[in-house]
Amino acid sequence: MSFAMGLVGCGVMGRRHVIGMKQLKAAGKLNFDLVAVCDIMPANLEKMVDHAEELLGERPQAFTDFDTMISTLKLDGIIVTTSPEMHVDVAEKAFAAGIHVMVEKPITLTVAEGVRLVEAGKKANLKLAVAENYRRDPINRLGKALVDSGAIGTPFLATQESSGGGEFVIITPWRHRKDRGGIVIDMGVHYTDILEFYLGPIDTVVGMNSIVDKERTDAQGNKHPVDAEDLSVGVMRFESGALANWLLNVAGRGEGLFSRVIYGTGGSLSIPGDRSGKPLRLVQRREGKDTPVEDLLALVPDFHLDEVTAALFKGDRLATYDLPWAEIDANLLGIEQADFVDAVLNDREPEVTGEQGLRSLALVFGVLESELLNRMVTLQEILLGEEQPYQDEILRGMQA
Repeated sequence: MSFAMGLVGCGVMGRRHVIGMKQLKAAGKLNFDLVAVCDIMPANLEKMVDHAEELLGERPQAFTDFDTMISTLKLDGIIVTTSPEMHVDVAEKAFAAGIHVMVEKPITLTVAEGVRLVEAGKKANLKLAVAENYRRDPINRLGKALVDSGAIGTPFLATQESSGGGEFVIITPWRHRKDRGGIVIDMGVHYTDILEFYLGPIDTVVGMNSIVDKERTDAQGNKHPVDAEDLSVGVMRFESGALANWLLNVAGRGEGLFSRVIYGTGGSLSIPGDRSGKPLRLVQRREGKDTPVEDLLALVPDFHLDEVTAALFKGDRLATYDLPWAEIDANLLGIEQADFVDAVLNDREPEVTGEQGLRSLALVFGVLESELLNRMVTLQEILLGEEQPYQDEILRGMQA
């Protein structure tokens, strides 16, 4: 029996997801049928059905109203690629109709909405997955295997630092608006997720943040006002006791920066930018001397990529790969989709559950909230929402 999928949100992210479906189909790993798409903007909708027909060979039904879509068709699951403030309403309606849900990151606009959505999924006994693609990169899979194998001893510090973007709009103007989440949230959830992917749960955060550019310029030269932070600096502590150093600078001029390094009692692991295919760099401490290691796969003889990832990237023990960025991006989105559907069909948890997506969101908000609270904050108190001045500002802005 085929799995009937709907896609809600036909902008840039929605179209990228359809390219991911094309990659799955080409690899013989597409485990669902895209039967319907939905967007409130008719122009986006028309582009999407043409896009899907061209890439997948079938023209999905088109709807401008989500209620109509779910009452007209029997859907097994949906992928939600709208902007974050719409996630909770769409997903709750889907749950009420008996439909499993995968939402793009961030899971919701606020932590309270995320808590509400996770509970709604549990109450309905339906799957809730969050589309988090960086951890799916084969290089991160190998990096995780190396850390878990003890290749760097006991980890005690991780650095996650990036700088770039300048004064320009990043992808779409709404990503620079606080009432849509803001760019620190939009990008930051990738990095809190990857930190926990490598080193386990984070329980305490502290940070400072600022708005460098009060307006940003799009590709056509138009100016867009900015009210969401574009610079975030912080420190996090894992439950294990390890620390993380956090820098997210999307106002960066001059030399660009990306650095993800995990330091342990037995060496260090430098991890390249996600979706680059570049190799890891492992240096081990041996008898007081630092020794670069060339053959990383030899350290993890049991390491293998899962079947879908291996099919898309054409190898199950990869230490590097060379593909166009767009193909890498599509492969990772396809892996998310296949995992979501397989979780439904086999009644298991998806790799990135609603709870994990909520943790990633809460940790970034923790960095933002801690500055206004003038203290360190714990993940637990962010989830409880007892003191949340930053999120209260978002809510007031939406109500104004």
